[in-house]
Amino acid sequence: MNNRPTIWEKLGAASGLWAALWIGIHYVILRGTRADAHAADSEFVRLLLGERMQWEWVTFLRILGGLMIVWFMGSLVTRLRLAEGGSGRLATIAGCVGTLWGGIWLLSALFNSASISLAATYGDPMGARLAGVLARQSIAVLSPPIVFALSLTTWYVAARFGGFPKAYTGVMFVLTVAFLILAVVEWYGPGNLNPIIMILALVWLSLTSAFLVPASPMSDPVPAGR
Repeated sequence: MNNRPTIWEKLGAASGLWAALWIGIHYVILRGTRADAHAADSEFVRLLLGERMQWEWVTFLRILGGLMIVWFMGSLVTRLRLAEGGSGRLATIAGCVGTLWGGIWLLSALFNSASISLAATYGDPMGARLAGVLARQSIAVLSPPIVFALSLTTWYVAARFGGFPKAYTGVMFVLTVAFLILAVVEWYGPGNLNPIIMILALVWLSLTSAFLVPASPMSDPVPAGR
């Protein structure tokens, strides 16, 4: 039997890298914007409409990133299920959590698009600023616990059942601990650690995707010992 991965399997595995790229570009664009939801309604709308095309690109890239994450989860779940064996309950959990993360990016894109429409079409400055807040907060609040749960599940399967290189498993352990500490400090502390969390999340996504690209989901991984 030819166990070499097909082009579609490789594209699915590489979609995590594409997701990290689109989301990374989206953050670069955001750094050049001035529209701030902390400002008054009228000021926020004035700045938003002045930068409308930048915010339209933000919406587009969030949609691309979210869809790529959902696509990537198919490859990751397949690999986790082969490593775990049996019912693959942990793989299923990882798939659900990862798909939820992709869905949050899509939800944020929806709020962002609504903010632009409320400002440009419906003449509702207050609604535009509220939608802008929701677009930002949906990612900032929900991403830290979600990426921690996703990283934890992936690391546990790799450490308990094998199928992943030891170096990758070690890096996943460090990232999982970092996600937990940063998420707790972000929740209770006065500082804004979300940018650091998102950078590490994109690192996790890129590393995992890069590992899966050459790996064939049709091949049984070597167990690490049960």
